[in-house]
Amino acid sequence: MIDLKLVEHVREFVTGMALRTPCMPSEWLSELYGASVWLKCENLQHTGSFKIRGPLAKMPFLTKEERLCGVLCASAGNHGKALAWTAKHYGLRCTVCVPRTLPENKEQAIKRYGAKVVKTDFDGYDDTQAFAVDLARKTGAVFVSPYDDPHIQAGNGGTTALEILEDIPKVDAIVVPCGGGGLSVGAGVVVRHKSKRAKIFAVNTDASPAMAQSLKEGRALLRMPYQRTIAEGLEGGVSEDTYIQARELLEKVLVVKEDHLRKAIAEMLRRHRMAIEGSAAAGVVALMDGLLPKGFKRVCVVLTGSNIDAARLKSIVNEYW
Repeated sequence: MIDLKLVEHVREFVTGMALRTPCMPSEWLSELYGASVWLKCENLQHTGSFKIRGPLAKMPFLTKEERLCGVLCASAGNHGKALAWTAKHYGLRCTVCVPRTLPENKEQAIKRYGAKVVKTDFDGYDDTQAFAVDLARKTGAVFVSPYDDPHIQAGNGGTTALEILEDIPKVDAIVVPCGGGGLSVGAGVVVRHKSKRAKIFAVNTDASPAMAQSLKEGRALLRMPYQRTIAEGLEGGVSEDTYIQARELLEKVLVVKEDHLRKAIAEMLRRHRMAIEGSAAAGVVALMDGLLPKGFKRVCVVLTGSNIDAARLKSIVNEYW
């Protein structure tokens, strides 16, 4: 399992190549919530999302034999793009299995980094992951989970949280979009050991509320029925490991409405001139809809990515502007 020692150990490999993204104050969300709100702008990160941090934390620890076999993953887009980017840097073969519903912009971005894209016959992430795990077993490639891996958690959530606590030392609440739970768990480990005040709030959408339902039912929901969503990165189940850690590390899992994501994307473009993707909008919706409990003085919302399809963004702009 991930611990603070692992986060601090992998940080040197992450910060050497990933950008240190800014924590930018948001007057709009501050006024809306009634306290100081910052945006951790991972939408400005290499490959357009925080997910570059995980592979950068993972790759240096592969054995020589594993590197020769190459890496393989299942992805709704951003993890595959990040793994392909990192694999290219390290000179490794990379295969990315994706759902057939993957937006075209994300598929082409993965290919541009030299990875082989295998488009499966499935709509959702869970079936795609099962396919990818089986393919890795058959080919000998190293399967790299986007969330169920201590190094990935340490890179993605851990190093992001370290930067937030350094830039906003007295932050009270950190709001993070949540799919499989790797980002929130990694951040939670850091906050538990580094801050006496900060609390982690994870955010699901009602299209795929795996972590919220898991905590409610007292068991890890490894799979979720697929529902169409514009937050592809938050779709699918959780693992036993992320569920167990989430019980200890998360203050609460907030569930936002899928149909509110589009308005949040439009408002971020209007207020901050930032184009964010559906997954990144989840944390913003949590504040827009008043789901984050009141009383915190300093709040940081993690904007996880900017990889929104141009046609989708145009449709949202036409709808709300």
